[in-house]
Amino acid sequence: MMRFIPVFAASLFLSVHFGSTLYFHSSFLNDYFKPNVVSFLFLLGALGNIFLFLFAPKLIQRFGKRPLLFFSLVLTAASTFIFALTITRPVIIFAFIVYSSFLPMVYYCLDVFLEELSTNAKTGEIRGIYLTVFNAGIVVGPLILAILAQEGPPTKFLYLVAGLLLIPPAILALFSFKSQQPKAHSPYHHSLRLPFGDWWHSKNIQRVTLARLTLELFFAFMVIYVPIYLHTGLGFAWSELGIIFTVMLLPFVLFEWPAGELADRLLGEKEIMSAGFFITGISLLIMPFIGKVFWAWMAILFISRVGASLIEAMTESYFFKHINARDTGLISIFRLTRASGFVLGAIVATLTLNFFSFDKIFFALAVIVFFGLKQSLSLRDTR
Repeated sequence: MMRFIPVFAASLFLSVHFGSTLYFHSSFLNDYFKPNVVSFLFLLGALGNIFLFLFAPKLIQRFGKRPLLFFSLVLTAASTFIFALTITRPVIIFAFIVYSSFLPMVYYCLDVFLEELSTNAKTGEIRGIYLTVFNAGIVVGPLILAILAQEGPPTKFLYLVAGLLLIPPAILALFSFKSQQPKAHSPYHHSLRLPFGDWWHSKNIQRVTLARLTLELFFAFMVIYVPIYLHTGLGFAWSELGIIFTVMLLPFVLFEWPAGELADRLLGEKEIMSAGFFITGISLLIMPFIGKVFWAWMAILFISRVGASLIEAMTESYFFKHINARDTGLISIFRLTRASGFVLGAIVATLTLNFFSFDKIFFALAVIVFFGLKQSLSLRDTR
């Protein structure tokens, strides 16, 4: 287990950074741009990330995992510091696109390192531990937001702290991350194209990827629109939202590791994943009927993340049980779901808002989540 420590440590710092800014970005951008422009910026950032992921295996082959990880961390940190130091709209646009494009590349590199160190028999447990460490940091992030919000809008100091949190992972990338195989025998000899044909013909890989896409679309809705809805629409203060979001994220810490072990030893991923989709879908159907009630929103968002945490852990476990460290192309396709989720989320939400009030987007999202349930029920179980 000692060999996993650099990956887990880097993930912890990265996740605190991620959690502290995750639900603040949309409101930060909303101070400078109209909501439809905010959606468009998230769309541009996601498209930039999709472009990078299309070339990810080639980038690893050309530069190596460690340089790509370090370079992505540096650009992510630089763009975060720009948020703290500038109020110029064109610079903010440029920095946000760079940030949104390169932050997921950091996770991609950590995925490849972790898969190289893992064995299939322990995949559920290892991924469960990794996700627990990652999500523990994300839970801490909104607490930082809540503390900084006590004295007023936390924008500049929040982004300054978030940028500093990326320095330890950058140091680890330079000195602690090493491949288990010499470069001369590197397994990453992929063509420029991603293996979409192999992905399409591997039905279980395809279904678990679509299930993950559904989850990422859910996350995109929640990250972009829920903070705006709760802060601007219902009038919650950021000090309140920091507490709500902290409690909301606790299921990712509490349930993913046990769920991973349960999938390895007893149930398999299919049943747990399907239960997660059902819980999340039902909670979404309830959200439009809740007004400005602090405890009600805390409870329903917590319940929605119980379901989401089970989906996240099981899609990770199922996917990585069916591939190995050589399948960087399939990993790229799987990780494309995050950026694709933001693209589809922005499009669906924009279309929904053109015809319905803001709270009705929860109904549209529930329909999409139940599509994910269909995908999970179609999987061939691993137990």
